[in-house]
This record gives sequence, C-alpha cells and structure tokens, in this order.
Amino acid sequence: MYRIVSELQIGVPQHTAFEFAKPDNLQKPIVLYGTSILQGTSASRPGLAWSSILGRKFNNEIINLGFSGNGQLEPPLLDLINEIDASVYVLDCLPNLHDIKKFSNAEVEKRLINAVKTIRNVHASTPILLTEHACGIPGVNLDSAFYNKYTRVNEVLQKTFKQLVQSGSKNIFLLTAKEIAFDTESTIDGTHPTDLGMMKYALAYEKKLKQILKN
Repeated sequence: MYRIVSELQIGVPQHTAFEFAKPDNLQKPIVLYGTSILQGTSASRPGLAWSSILGRKFNNEIINLGFSGNGQLEPPLLDLINEIDASVYVLDCLPNLHDIKKFSNAEVEKRLINAVKTIRNVHASTPILLTEHACGIPGVNLDSAFYNKYTRVNEVLQKTFKQLVQSGSKNIFLLTAKEIAFDTESTIDGTHPTDLGMMKYALAYEKKLKQILKN
C-alpha cells in the first residue's frame, strides 16, 4: 500500500492503440475524510483498501482524504473539503480522536459539531455521513483501556448526532460499528483492517451510501 509506482508499461498488439476510457455519466464525487484505516493501512495491495473497493461499486469518483494518525476534523482540512462539490461527505475520524488526554469528550463533541456546521455553511443540503470507531477483538471489554479507547468516542458521536438531529440538522447520517461488524479476523491489531476487514468496511459503506444517495 505504501510502495510508490515509478513506472507503468501497458503492452498492446502491433498496429493497435491504447487510451483510457472516459467514464459515462459520472456523478459528483464521494469525499472521504479520515484516518489510516481510510488511507488503506494493512491492505495487502492498494486495490483492497476499502475506499478502492468502494470505488468499484459506484459511478462516482472516490476522493480519499485519509491521513495516518491525523484524521482529526481540523478546520484547514474541512475548508479544503468545502472546495469540492460532492454527492456526499464522509467523516470517519474517530480512530484518531480516541486519546482522552488530547481529546476530551467536550473537545470531540466540539469538533464533530464544527465539522458539520463548516460543511453546512457552504453545502446546505449535501448528505453528511458520520462513522463510529469499529473494533475487531471479541471480548475486548476485558481490556478496559482498549475498550474505552473506542467506545468512549462512539458514545460521544451518538450523543452529538442525536443533538444535531434534534436541533434541526438535515441530511446527516450515522454508520455504526455494529453495521461494520468487525470480528476477530477483521483486523491486525483490533483497529487496522485485514483484507477481510477492508471488505467488511466497504460493504457496510456501500449499503449505507446507496441508501443515502437513493434518497
């Protein structure tokens, strides 16, 4: 996933030509903003990152703004995202907001609300999808430190999502950890997906995004 392609050769028979196909009726892009999980960490090859899998499911360009260790809903990135006219904005940053020493409950809530409001200031009705932090170790509740690392931010997101809806926010949606459905084979360390985990992630997103875009 982290190897750089420096040269690519495509062979065709003599007296024939090769050119890239132009997409038909390409829809507005799906913009994904998140962490190393979104970037594609631990996939055995780039095509198996969940965003790449998702790109083969939709007639939309997939814009992958996954930053390893740095998906933190920061204003400069939100301003950059606002420059893109998207069909849907996905905010999947909770895995990088779990450290309570840096991000208190109040700070996580503040960043979530600010992210939604920042996008809404420019894109009044474009769907926004907020995603919980999934975990892939059954019985992880036996390790309270690890358990709290992801359940705490999920509880903050659930509370904040409910608050946003009750305050009148429209076209915002939630993808839960339960819907992603990680199991013991889904990650390398409880967080970063294996190829199987990437597929689970992609299928959960495919189902949710098709529901959103259909409406």
